Amino acid sequence: MTWRREYTHLTTATADAVWKRWTTPEDWAVDDPDLREATFSVPPRVGDSGRVVNHGTPAQRFTFTELQPGGAMNFRIGLPGAVLSFPHRMRQTPNGLSVTHAVEVSGPLALVFGPLVGRKIAAGLPAVVRLVTTNALADMAADARGE
Repeated sequence: MTWRREYTHLTTATADAVWKRWTTPEDWAVDDPDLREATFSVPPRVGDSGRVVNHGTPAQRFTFTELQPGGAMNFRIGLPGAVLSFPHRMRQTPNGLSVTHAVEVSGPLALVFGPLVGRKIAAGLPAVVRLVTTNALADMAADARGE
């Protein structure tokens, strides 16, 4: 069983700028209002583990399961009877860069944890994707000014 929700946003930011936000732990808490802290090795590699702390919840360990520079990133958190995944995708379109963040719950208890845990995460996806793309544009502007 799988429960999934996603949000997609078009931007004029470059894939490199978005990739930098996805793979810099300090940027995660800036781009996600629910996140207090993220720690992982830079550059991350498939199989590497990290830690995230949301406001008001215990720390969670995660593992990177996919890293395709300029294209895709995914990490997973184990739950009892389920796996919580965060697939990220980007692709160039004629109208700009399409950036998608998703939350996916799979496993025998997906239909329990999806509504229980996934729904709150999914509700925050539009804000997170917009912050990632807005901050990627700000990074590009700062780089152009030599900051």
